[in-house]
Amino acid sequence: MKKNFIRLLILLSFLGLIAFLFFNDYGLLKYFRLKNEIEALNIQIVATDNKIKELSMEIDSLLINDYKIEKVARERYMMLDENEKAIQVEKSNLKID
Repeated sequence: MKKNFIRLLILLSFLGLIAFLFFNDYGLLKYFRLKNEIEALNIQIVATDNKIKELSMEIDSLLINDYKIEKVARERYMMLDENEKAIQVEKSNLKID
C-alpha cells in the first residue's frame, strides 16, 4: 500500500513538473513560439536589407548616370525633351476576331 502511494506521488509530481515546464509563462510552448517569431523576423530583416541595398544602388546610379536620370524623368514624371510632343493614345473597346 505504501509502495503504491509513493509511486502515485512520484507520478503526480512528474506530471506536475511536465505540466509546469510546458504551460507556465516561461514554458517550452512559449519558447518555441518565440523562436519561430524570431526566425520570421530575421527573414524579414534580410529581405529589408536587400531592399535597402537595391535602393542604394539605384540612388547611386541616379547620381552618376545621365541616361538613368532621363529614363526616370520620362517614365515616372512624364517629362519631355524640348523638341518632343506628347501624344495620348486611347484604348479602344473594339475586339478583333
